[in-house]
Amino acid sequence: MSGEDESKVEWETPERDHRPESGWFLSAVIAGALIIFTFFVVGTWAQLEERQKHLNPAGPSEPQELGKAEINIVNTGLMQLDTRAYDEKNEQLQRLHAYGWVDRDAGVVHIPIERAIERVVSEQQQRRGGGGR
Repeated sequence: MSGEDESKVEWETPERDHRPESGWFLSAVIAGALIIFTFFVVGTWAQLEERQKHLNPAGPSEPQELGKAEINIVNTGLMQLDTRAYDEKNEQLQRLHAYGWVDRDAGVVHIPIERAIERVVSEQQQRRGGGGR
């Protein structure tokens, strides 16, 4: 480095061209851009129409009747709340807190969970030889 401070260099901005832009020139550029854009839009639309005729020569078909449970692979039925898990849980809880048969021929029953816990605890206390706590 030469030791001079380069930050002190002043830059001059170039002079502005004071000539006004021609309104006709700008209008012509915008009109030309719109014409080119329109040309591409119409050309693309024509290509899509030709492709549609090629892919479906019989013309557009009527859609299948709505209201069916399933059209092709799309399920169009109304969504309903699935309560199977809730119902199964309630059945299990009801069985857990009630008396009932497991195997009537073998004489096997089930008892409420609270009663089964009390019975297991009392059997454990009797094995230890103490009735109290």
